Amino acid sequence: MIRSGLRRILPLIILVLSSGCAYFNTFYNAKRYYKEGLKYEESKKGSGKAQFKKSLEKAVIVARDYPDSRWIDDAFFLIAMNYYWMENYEKAHNQFEGFLEHFSDSPFTEEARYHYALTLTELKQYSEGRLVLQQMFDSKRFRRGARFRWALAFKEEEDWDAARSAFKEFLDRYPQGDLASDTRLHLAEIELAGGDTLSAINTYERYLKRAETSKENFERLLTLAELHYLQKDYVTARRTLRKINGRYRDIDERSDLLTAKIELAEGDSSQAEKLLAQIPSGNSRAEAFFILANLYEVQGEYDLALAYYDTLTSRERRSDYAALAERKKTLLQARVLEPDSADTTEVDPAKEQFLLAQTYLLSLGDFERALEEYAKVIDEYPESEYAPKALYGMAWLRRYRLNDTLWHEEFERLLELYPESKEAKDARELLGDEEVSSDST
Repeated sequence: MIRSGLRRILPLIILVLSSGCAYFNTFYNAKRYYKEGLKYEESKKGSGKAQFKKSLEKAVIVARDYPDSRWIDDAFFLIAMNYYWMENYEKAHNQFEGFLEHFSDSPFTEEARYHYALTLTELKQYSEGRLVLQQMFDSKRFRRGARFRWALAFKEEEDWDAARSAFKEFLDRYPQGDLASDTRLHLAEIELAGGDTLSAINTYERYLKRAETSKENFERLLTLAELHYLQKDYVTARRTLRKINGRYRDIDERSDLLTAKIELAEGDSSQAEKLLAQIPSGNSRAEAFFILANLYEVQGEYDLALAYYDTLTSRERRSDYAALAERKKTLLQARVLEPDSADTTEVDPAKEQFLLAQTYLLSLGDFERALEEYAKVIDEYPESEYAPKALYGMAWLRRYRLNDTLWHEEFERLLELYPESKEAKDARELLGDEEVSSDST
């Protein structure tokens, strides 16, 4: 009798045990794939996405099929975290909000709140993200990361003063460690963005004295050399370049390009030509060819200049310099070919000069060169419809990109020279807004 009863319930016992094993295995694999994904991310950002996707699939099964299990909060936490690491921030945002609402007593709540804050900043909701990060300043586990990301959110929002203050406060609290090194680099970038090149140089030099040898730090050495070059400190720029020891081809090409620029600045065009002509590939070659074309144009070797501009427009079409080359070629043809040439009858030199300035501004972000090209429009084509546009462009650039107080004078000049232009009207409106803003503070 007992044996017959056991025979009847044995299948049920096996079913329960097997379903429990399946549930546990699914959850175990979800955690395993997630941990594997994190290990991949440590070595290279984005390399763990395949593992996170597998973990997500397993965690969804646990949450869907076993809603009353003891590990249900673990499953929903994994779902949110996997979306975060897969950079699907919209879905991560929704999952974190749901998790924090329904599992406020979970052991994962603090970690979820921290990554919820990071998700908000990734979605460019900086104020909301900083508010959540501030709530974690007393967290033993996350306070350091929270303060760092709080400062970083100001930088990403381009609030340079607030970012500088927040990063300096971070260094006062945590002067050692990886985040302290990252903070010094961010401060250098902030100083550079604010036009304080000397402070940026000092910050980079302090960091690189203690930095390990890596490709990233070789790139920072190259940046430091470029800053010395911009300061016209060519001796220090060369000395910095010598520390780049030929381990990475792309960095070597950029180093050769900068060396050629230094040669040109020091007046040795023949050595610069050799270096520029030997750069084999990549964006460095596009810039090298553009410099060569400009050099030959200045020297009056127009056929060579046009040949290099043609090469850029045909073979380096994906480069930022291709658009510049097209403008320069058109301007050069308009200036040196016969006026009735079929290639130049429709060319408006003022327009091409203005578009060249725009290309420097929008494609390359070379603000100083853009100012130079805008000035040529005003000097060479003062009666053109593009002259007031160029003057407005100069004022806008000084005001919003260079933080140069001369912007106000440029606008006044625009109102004086071209009072009836659309650009003058826009300038009056902007000046009016500035006056209202200053009166209210």
